[in-house]
Amino acid sequence: MHEEQIKVLIIEDNADLSEMFKTAFEAKGYEAQISLNGMDGITKAAEWKPDVILLDIMMPQMNGYEVLSALKNNTSLPTKVVVSSNLEQEKDEQKAMQMGADLYLKKSEQTPFETVEKVAELMGGSKPAEQAEE
Repeated sequence: MHEEQIKVLIIEDNADLSEMFKTAFEAKGYEAQISLNGMDGITKAAEWKPDVILLDIMMPQMNGYEVLSALKNNTSLPTKVVVSSNLEQEKDEQKAMQMGADLYLKKSEQTPFETVEKVAELMGGSKPAEQAEE
């Protein structure tokens, strides 16, 4: 069953928040890794090939839009991208979706566990373990 684990890469510059997301995903049976900046995130995504990326927008050096653009335009990874941001403007959400994000979540509106539930819905099931038994 472990080989069926869904892999999630958390690209988030807030270390405390990253750990909370990682804990929440692992509690639901996901395999999770953290990248604290965009450049590292792109490198990890290319090497590890996650099933889904949880991506922050406001990061130093390389923001989430730049990461999203690099992932969508320069890799052939079939990875789903969930943007998790404090940017509350509709234009920010529209920009992310137009650039290829699969889902846009506002951090202020969900707990890490609620974020995991939204990702699970996007991935087509409530829990990764249930998918593994099909």
